[in-house]
Amino acid sequence: MKVLLTSHGNLAEGILSGFEFIAGKSSKILTLELDNDGIDKYRSRLNALLDQQKGPVLILADLKGGTPYNESYKYYLEHPEKVSLISGLNLPMLLELIPQLTSQTTLEEATEIVLKAGTEGIIKAEDIQDDNDDLF
Repeated sequence: MKVLLTSHGNLAEGILSGFEFIAGKSSKILTLELDNDGIDKYRSRLNALLDQQKGPVLILADLKGGTPYNESYKYYLEHPEKVSLISGLNLPMLLELIPQLTSQTTLEEATEIVLKAGTEGIIKAEDIQDDNDDLF
């Protein structure tokens, strides 16, 4: 299974850079970014990249309703057995998912891992009111 990070501008490469800084390189991660070449070229690159993949692909897009998400969604509708699509790309998603991926991991399992890690990674810091050593 591959994980495709897709975004506007350089966000996908930035998330990948952060992941590699913390966890090292992974051959399981691909990136594709919408740039000034426009939507048509992005669509062509996306379709070619996804068509090349032999196994399933979990697509993590930056923003629901944006071009990377919308074009990925079109591909998903045509290939629901091959891809799964999640919006809200963030670093905790990758840090949780990539170490758990095996050749036996299904798209459904990977999707659940990403959804859980992505939402649980969003918290509001609170003032500490006691002597609790569990700061993190």
